[in-house]
Amino acid sequence: MKFKKRYVLFVVLCVCFLYACAPTSMGSNAWLDTPVQHVRNGDTLLKAGKIDDAFREFSRAKELDPNYSPAYVGLSLVYGLRGDDETSAMYLKKAVNLLKGTHQK
Repeated sequence: MKFKKRYVLFVVLCVCFLYACAPTSMGSNAWLDTPVQHVRNGDTLLKAGKIDDAFREFSRAKELDPNYSPAYVGLSLVYGLRGDDETSAMYLKKAVNLLKGTHQK
């Protein structure tokens, strides 16, 4: 009888240890998927000369909030660095219009 209790206790402890050592799933980091964070990442990538990666970050910021003007400023910078002045000016005008709209409210 005493052996059976020790065996059960041993099994329970083993299960607890195995459960504690199991890999944890990476939860959602919603605070990382915000327009502000993507624009910060884009700025950092631009400074590092990674224009294509910065473009993806600014585009994601624009997807998350189409009214977030810094995303359009970042896209304007990317297109300007790529030599597409027309598209760069379009995004810059969009950013200015969004800023005007927020100040008038």
